[in-house]
Amino acid sequence: MTQETTQETTEETTIEYIVGGDIISWCTKCKLMLNHTIVALVDEFPKKAKCKTCNGNHNYRSEEPKAKTPGGTRRTKKTDFENQMAKLEEGYDFSKAKKYSMKGNFKKEQIIEHSDFGIGFILNVPESKKVEILFKDGPKLLVQNR
Repeated sequence: MTQETTQETTEETTIEYIVGGDIISWCTKCKLMLNHTIVALVDEFPKKAKCKTCNGNHNYRSEEPKAKTPGGTRRTKKTDFENQMAKLEEGYDFSKAKKYSMKGNFKKEQIIEHSDFGIGFILNVPESKKVEILFKDGPKLLVQNR
């Protein structure tokens, strides 16, 4: 068995990496910085490591991942539906919504009324026999022209 060795020079010391050697790495399973065994080197630097605690194999990570900061508001199906309906409420009479039927032919941005799902907005017509409709419960792909 051939052992690979490499060296990394820092300002004060030289670190030698050896396949089978020990290294501290972030474990993706344990979610901690722990002792690992170097499994593979690429360009003289650790690429893969095996955790000595859980025996998990993963990419070498020299530091703990940064904490996720709360981003903007997360879009949900409900907010998409409510936003779309709010845009339409100003100038649309929902009593004129077309009743959904599998035999019907629908167009993009048309308002329909489904017996089970309620009022919906046609987002897309991906095929002549399919239509994607945004309902309060989220988007649904339904048939048309049957």
